[in-house]
Amino acid sequence: MQYTHKILCSALTGILTASAMSASAQEEPAGFYVTAYVQASRLNSTSVDETGTAGFGRGLKADFDLGLGLGGDFGYRYGNGWAAEIEWNYRRHDLDSLSAGRALRVDEGDFASNVFFVNGLRRFARPGSNWTPYAGLGLGWVQEIDFDLNSGPIERAWSTQGEFGAQLVGGAELSLGDHWRLTADVRLLRLGEIELPAEEGVTGRLAKPEYNPLSFQIGLRRSF
Repeated sequence: MQYTHKILCSALTGILTASAMSASAQEEPAGFYVTAYVQASRLNSTSVDETGTAGFGRGLKADFDLGLGLGGDFGYRYGNGWAAEIEWNYRRHDLDSLSAGRALRVDEGDFASNVFFVNGLRRFARPGSNWTPYAGLGLGWVQEIDFDLNSGPIERAWSTQGEFGAQLVGGAELSLGDHWRLTADVRLLRLGEIELPAEEGVTGRLAKPEYNPLSFQIGLRRSF
């Protein structure tokens, strides 16, 4: 948690420092854009407490494989170095293991989310350069986040919605012509600890799983 806070503080400091640069160096054409992207996502292991009929108990540890995701955004460049966008993101992290001490309880399942964001971006355009670095902050609303555990023919699911989170964004955009651009960036999403009521095949709830994925994504952007 302290490591995440350091990243957040460092990134925010960098954004504010860069924002103090000459406005004339940030000028670029104003206009709308849309982006589609794919991503690889990493989710750290997390503690889990289960209460209910699944019988897994407390003091569990969940480990995950590399996750995959996709999404898109619709945004507007203001022409003064700033941009705002609405983003949709879906990502899924397959379960590697759910264990209690050295005892393996489940090794099939996933932790997935569907989140909408409002992002504010600072763009650092330079005359004559095809590269435009950018950095920003986003506020996310969770349409759904669920934790599925499968053991044999039994499927158990816990889920919730309506949670809020924040993300940091940092990356660059490469011009491919008048309208098309290639984007690549890193995004750190922080939802913190999530409490998940039972949804299917079980009663009770999951408590304490943390959802703070770090992702790398590549996208194709069309400007208008």
